[in-house]
Amino acid sequence: MSRVTRQQQASLAALPAPRHLDLATLLIRGLVALDRDDLAEGNLSLELGLTLWMSRSGAGVHQVRSTLRALRSALLHASDLDEASEPVPLMAGDDRTAVLHLAIYLHGLLQRSARSRGSTPAQIAEDALAVLPD
Repeated sequence: MSRVTRQQQASLAALPAPRHLDLATLLIRGLVALDRDDLAEGNLSLELGLTLWMSRSGAGVHQVRSTLRALRSALLHASDLDEASEPVPLMAGDDRTAVLHLAIYLHGLLQRSARSRGSTPAQIAEDALAVLPD
């Protein structure tokens, strides 16, 4: 289970805040870093992560939503999964809820994609970033 200590928080706070980093890179690498416990109901890791990645990239919720959908397509392209048989995530409800559910779905897709290629989620994430259109 990943827990951030006060010392780690202080170390992270001391880092200079990068501005306008690439949203897709922040999202997919951030999702790779999360584990299943981070996605559990009541755990704020994903919500805080999304907020941080939005802040660092200067993106709004609609841009996050469209970038997560683009990452889905890139992951399917970079993996051996059949796009026709991969479920399409339901994007219902308010934007916040839709983005959270899409991010959780994408975390699972990272795992499935990595298994399909006999790879790691980190490697499949990099492969997906490489095929993501600019």
